[in-house]
Amino acid sequence: MAAVKRTAIAGGYFIELGSKDIEIYSIATDGSGALKRVDDIQGTIRKLTGQAGIERDYNQSFRQHVARLIQHINSKEEK
Repeated sequence: MAAVKRTAIAGGYFIELGSKDIEIYSIATDGSGALKRVDDIQGTIRKLTGQAGIERDYNQSFRQHVARLIQHINSKEEK
């Protein structure tokens, strides 16, 4: 069975939620589309959720929180 990854692009970042890990890459601003891996995942997610107006629900795991952010970003793009 193939692994399903959830992805979103927001605030100059590419977010990828895989079955085992969370990866975030910053997108180059020079138009090249080059990606650079971000080490501070929690800080970046905190920043992006703040921009999106999403508050952290501490009854959810961090992975669920990231999944909620990705869902919010992607549903916003569909509108």
